Amino acid sequence: MHINAQRADDTLTLELTGRLDSTTAPVLERELGLDGIRHLVLDFGACPYISSVGLRELLRAQKRLAVSGGSMLLINVTREVQDVLDMTGFSRLIPSRRKVREISIDGLEFVSAGVCGECYRLDQETIVKLYNEGIGADVAEKEKEFAKAAFVSGIPTAISYDVVACGSRTGVVYEMLDATLFSSVIRSDLANIDDHARTLARIAQTVHATQADPEVFPDIKENLGNYIDQMDFLLSADEIAFLQRKLRSIPDADTLVHFDLHTSNIMIRGGEPVIIDMGDLSRGHYLFDVGLLCTIYGIPELDICEMATKIPNEAGVRLWDRFLTHYFADKSAEEYQFFQRNMHFLASLRLIYTITFLPSLRERFARTIKEFLLPKMMD
Repeated sequence: MHINAQRADDTLTLELTGRLDSTTAPVLERELGLDGIRHLVLDFGACPYISSVGLRELLRAQKRLAVSGGSMLLINVTREVQDVLDMTGFSRLIPSRRKVREISIDGLEFVSAGVCGECYRLDQETIVKLYNEGIGADVAEKEKEFAKAAFVSGIPTAISYDVVACGSRTGVVYEMLDATLFSSVIRSDLANIDDHARTLARIAQTVHATQADPEVFPDIKENLGNYIDQMDFLLSADEIAFLQRKLRSIPDADTLVHFDLHTSNIMIRGGEPVIIDMGDLSRGHYLFDVGLLCTIYGIPELDICEMATKIPNEAGVRLWDRFLTHYFADKSAEEYQFFQRNMHFLASLRLIYTITFLPSLRERFARTIKEFLLPKMMD
């Protein structure tokens, strides 16, 4: 076995090449000098096999790190090694990430593009949601797990069963049997905006009627509070405090929030909608999703509808108006009025969130928040 060691501060990364068994385990043991190390990363990308002796070596290292509050992570784990980890219960003791399958998008049918990535059809039965450069593999893994949890909860979502790589980009593969993008359906049938708005409202209501497991899904208010604090490069302390007060005024809830629920993240299969892009699935109040929809369709000055969905902005406004009618039909006038008072604040939240992980849109969205949305909130 050959081991390539790289240390950065208190993190040690070991790339393993060859089998990890009774013969080669002593090689790993010699490399595991953990003085001053709090985080150990073992790269199994070129390790096709691990024996019980190798597992014991991992366990000894994990126990040593645990004493000092450190961590251990196995990455690029091959299917064969992952099977051993699962069978022996080690996958419950030491976190691991599978080695992802490499794909090429050359010649693939382009389906759609959004702020965070693009969708391509791999074959008749599957599509891949490919994240843009700079978005890490952990985001794809999280989306896959959230999609599985949503499916089990009864949300109409496609089965997500694989994380893949395309060069330096990562993606999630979804089963999509002959599905069509909802945005495409709308663009080809603009005369029936009301019907499409009714469908969109029904999808949103289904999500918002579903209980969110607090062990799986994060609290969206807590996350958004952290993102607002990161706006100190643009906003004054008083403006940040104002946004935090607005955030606290939104009621708490333990139901699902998609937080990217628009027509380019919905596919139509056999006449029925199927939701994709589950990476931002959270626990919280439905108003966060309604605010997201307002960001895309309800404020044409933001010029986001056509960019995100290819639906003309004017048609997007009509879709938004009819969506509000259908979505709030069974809610009280007070709930609708509360949304109207907080509309521009709720619309700003997706932009604030996006700024934190997409530097390419930082300047544009920061200017929109500072010069357009914030004054509207303070009127």
